[in-house]
Amino acid sequence: MLKSAHDGEAAQSHTDDDAAPVEMSPRSPLLSGGRVLLQVIVMLAVLGGSYAVMNRLIATGPERTPRPFQPTVYSIETVVAEQAVNTPQLMLYGEVQAARSVELRPLVNGEIIAVNPELKAGSYVAGGDVLIEIDAFSYRGALSEARANLAQARATLAETKARMVSEQEQLEASEMQLTLAESDLERAESLVASGTLTEKQVEDRRLIVSQREQAVSQRRNNRIIEEARQEQQEANIESLEWKVQQAERNLEYTELKAPFSGVVQTHNAEPGRYVSSNDVVASLYDDNALEVRFTLTDAQYGRISTDADPLIGRAIKVVWTVGVSSYEYVGRIDRIAAEIASQRGGVEVVARLEPSDSPVQLRPGAFVEIDVPDRTYEDSLRIPETALFSGSEVFVVEDGKLVRRVVEIAAFDREDIIVTGGIEPGEIVMTTHLTQADDGVRVRQSAGETDDANGRARPEAAEGS
Repeated sequence: MLKSAHDGEAAQSHTDDDAAPVEMSPRSPLLSGGRVLLQVIVMLAVLGGSYAVMNRLIATGPERTPRPFQPTVYSIETVVAEQAVNTPQLMLYGEVQAARSVELRPLVNGEIIAVNPELKAGSYVAGGDVLIEIDAFSYRGALSEARANLAQARATLAETKARMVSEQEQLEASEMQLTLAESDLERAESLVASGTLTEKQVEDRRLIVSQREQAVSQRRNNRIIEEARQEQQEANIESLEWKVQQAERNLEYTELKAPFSGVVQTHNAEPGRYVSSNDVVASLYDDNALEVRFTLTDAQYGRISTDADPLIGRAIKVVWTVGVSSYEYVGRIDRIAAEIASQRGGVEVVARLEPSDSPVQLRPGAFVEIDVPDRTYEDSLRIPETALFSGSEVFVVEDGKLVRRVVEIAAFDREDIIVTGGIEPGEIVMTTHLTQADDGVRVRQSAGETDDANGRARPEAAEGS
């Protein structure tokens, strides 16, 4: 037992000795310096080997020659300037209006008893269609009365003519009796000297001649009176004939008819309404007689007026845009307005539109685009407007280089310009709006190559680069 206790104390003591800190012996400075020197030597060896390999690669590689400088060549679009007769188109705007329209009023007074079912705004009516009908009772009575009066006057005239015939016959008989009486008086006067007849007998014969003369004079006066009565009756008949015609016309006017085929603009007629000649019951316009009114500026009017082709009669094209669709119509300039449109700053012109078979018919009030031929320029050149720089300059291509030219611009035609001087026919004109454009810039004509998003031509390296 005593031995075991001693062994336990010894083990405890040994454990305590192990737990105590162990003191390290200091490192030798010579050993530390050797390790550093070894690391430096290895690093230098790696660097030296790398340098040697690099020199070996450089020495064994192919020899490269210096790359020569090549100027930038721009790919551009061009057009050949061709001489021709050019007529630019003026794009103007105007308004369509009806060249033929009418307001319809009844020509007689009365009550409306019937209305055409097509008499509605926007409906189409044919020429001669009855639009409204007015009660014709009183007008039929007036016509019957006028015809009766005319018949009575004609009967009176026939009676007068019969009396004139009778008076003429009696006048001829009286003149014959007067001639006989005068012959008898002459014989009696010749026999008085011989004593065959007495003075009293001669006086009796003279009295007979006087009576015959009075009868002839009476018949002549009666004939003159009958002639006057005939003339009066004939004048009365003419008056009554006019009244009959007036009554017939008034009866005809009880039906108000469309004077021509067209479209109803407005209407104001209903059965039972009393109308007079002052009431407008409908208005029509001829859809085949439309015209467009537009304004030319003073410069445009002056330019076209000096052209060989006159302004009046010049063909135009009208475009009416309805939603996303556009419809074309043709016409000709018909006249110039009587006064200058000072408020619009130009001259107002009216063109007559020709009938069209378009599925969409124009209507008065439509706002349309109008293409009017401008002045014709002989021996001129047409080039795109994109070829224009600084307002009056273009660039032509000569030997692959740009050359600046100042041009004379006669007119603009939408996306083109009409040039009358500054470039020669056949020259190649650059149409790409190149921001680097200048004299001597090298370019290459391209086909199908697009410009960048900013509209600049894409630069390309020269051949062989």
